[in-house]
Amino acid sequence: MSVTQVSVLALAIGAVSILGPTQQAQALTPEPVSAPASDPNVTPYAASFFTEFRPLTALDMIGRIPGFQFDGGTSGRGFAGTVGNILIDGERPPVRSDSLQSILSRIPADQVERIEIVRAGAGGIDMAGKSVVANVIRAPDGGLTGFVSGNLQANTDGRFNPSFNLQAQRQFGGRSIEAAFSTYGGSGEDYGLRERRTPDGRLLLLGRTDGVFEYSGAEVTSVYEGPLAGGRVRLNGLVEYNADGYDGVDLLLFPTGQERNLEDESQTRAEVGVRWSRDLPLGMTMEVLGSKQRVWDEEAGEFDTPDFTSQSVNEESRGESIGSAAVQFASLKTPWGDVAIETGSEVAFNFVESATAFRFNGSPLLLPGDDTRVEELRSESFVSAVWAPQTMLSVTAAMRYERSRITAAGSGGAAETNLAFLKPRLNVSWTPRPSHSVDFRLERNVDQLSFGAFEASAAFATGVFGRGNPDIRPAQTWISSLRYERVFDRQGSIVAELTHEALDEVLGQVVVVETLPGETLSRSFNVTRNVGPAKRGTARVSGRLPLDKYGMTGGIASASLQVRKSETEDPVTFLERRLSGEQPTSWSLGLSQNLVKQKISWSIGASSGQENRSFAPTVLSSFSSEPSINGNISWRPDDKLSLSAGVNLASDSERRFTLFGGPRNRSGPVFDERSSDRGNLSAFVSARRNF
Repeated sequence: MSVTQVSVLALAIGAVSILGPTQQAQALTPEPVSAPASDPNVTPYAASFFTEFRPLTALDMIGRIPGFQFDGGTSGRGFAGTVGNILIDGERPPVRSDSLQSILSRIPADQVERIEIVRAGAGGIDMAGKSVVANVIRAPDGGLTGFVSGNLQANTDGRFNPSFNLQAQRQFGGRSIEAAFSTYGGSGEDYGLRERRTPDGRLLLLGRTDGVFEYSGAEVTSVYEGPLAGGRVRLNGLVEYNADGYDGVDLLLFPTGQERNLEDESQTRAEVGVRWSRDLPLGMTMEVLGSKQRVWDEEAGEFDTPDFTSQSVNEESRGESIGSAAVQFASLKTPWGDVAIETGSEVAFNFVESATAFRFNGSPLLLPGDDTRVEELRSESFVSAVWAPQTMLSVTAAMRYERSRITAAGSGGAAETNLAFLKPRLNVSWTPRPSHSVDFRLERNVDQLSFGAFEASAAFATGVFGRGNPDIRPAQTWISSLRYERVFDRQGSIVAELTHEALDEVLGQVVVVETLPGETLSRSFNVTRNVGPAKRGTARVSGRLPLDKYGMTGGIASASLQVRKSETEDPVTFLERRLSGEQPTSWSLGLSQNLVKQKISWSIGASSGQENRSFAPTVLSSFSSEPSINGNISWRPDDKLSLSAGVNLASDSERRFTLFGGPRNRSGPVFDERSSDRGNLSAFVSARRNF
């Protein structure tokens, strides 16, 4: 019997059982999904654990759990494989645009009964491939709660950027109604220097950048949760709008003149989601998810120089519709340990429709892929089993089968691709003794295709044009990781993790030469293609050290370090290099203190700057910045009010790119350009009042 047939059979059993009443289905009060307290793979943190820190939200509480590293999930299409490591009452929110960070910040701390840190293998918890998740258990029927907050940021440019948030929630009779509104806006200034030289050092351009950027946005979120058809339903809705613009002038000191860059972008996003779950006979549970999202983007730009004028306009509409269902069977007692089985299926439809118009020196410029529609119909079925041979050891094995059909049509050509992948997953969680845990993970992932690879692009400043390619496949990755965690002294922790990734069919860019319809001369285009394998290794270590025994009551020192190494073959030069955009090393340091009597918390921190390189067929580019420093202080006189202030020192940064006369394996560099941006100091004050 295939994976899909097993899933359909399980869902049919669940559908039939809905027609008959069960004792559990009659309950109107929500029963949060929670692992047994005796489960060694679950570490509960009662609300009293956080009292001395005076948290206002569930997000504040999550940040105080030793050893836990927040993961907000990814932005890939579909539910499967994109979720983060946070559960709310044992379940995940059905709206994907509403971030986990936002959801946690809307849950008042006094409405949290406890937070459970769950490791792979805990009964009743869907880990979705994560080694560790945090399950936030809320108190039922908490009445009317909410908050209002405001923030004002100022920077060295003399500009003030405000934001405002309002949220209210009412819990009654096993039901919950929630609404939230937020808005923000601001502006800033962009100063920098540009210098362009030939390979032999001859000056081609020297200029000073002076620009202003503006941004604004608003978001409305609503949630209803309550009993329905013998189970529980959660309905989410979200509408979001944001816009930003840039007006910059490069005053050319050599040669004389100026370059002007105008950009305007706006995006409207709407999404609705539903999750329905209920208990079934024989100890089974069923969950059904649905989500529909639409996004509208508009972009317009102008780039004018003493040598040419150019304009571009882009309108894009994209959408996603998802339906999924899963059934979890009751745990089976065997002589070799308990076994829990879950099965389910997901179907998703995605599309993007993009139209772009380019003009160069007043004349239309047509490029392959400037008018494109791409559709993806994808299904994924899975079966997973959790085996606990011992109380301190659990093994999770899962098999997912994904099928998809991608069709593309437009000025870049038409294509249809049918794909199928098996995606196995293995998690082993071992707790050799209290406060120590070891997790091993092995799985195969399949990336979501970026629809941007199907569209045309134009960089008039460098003369680099890209054409859409309708015939590409997603990259596949085998991931293996080993993670060790130790918790000590209540707030102390150390986490070390090694990860190895073997990638296949990596996407990269190459050069193609084409003669467009109506033209007599051929033209070079960058095009995205599957270019071959790659590998990547990552080592991470982080720790928190309580400083009470060293004379600093309530103090915590923290540090983290990540080292990453990758290798792939450059599709242009055929030489070994690291993956485009990879940062080899990053780190952070922090020092904080919680002064219980004074009701004050403060912290200072520093983090590494950025250092990465990107590789294109005719361009090498890089970005680097120095470390940044931040500090903040909060005063919480009671459990309702919080007043905060802070500063952030952003460091100087430098961009560099080298333009080649053609593909890098056959042509030498034409020029090298450096542009530097100065750092700035910003400060903020904020106030939040709970009710």
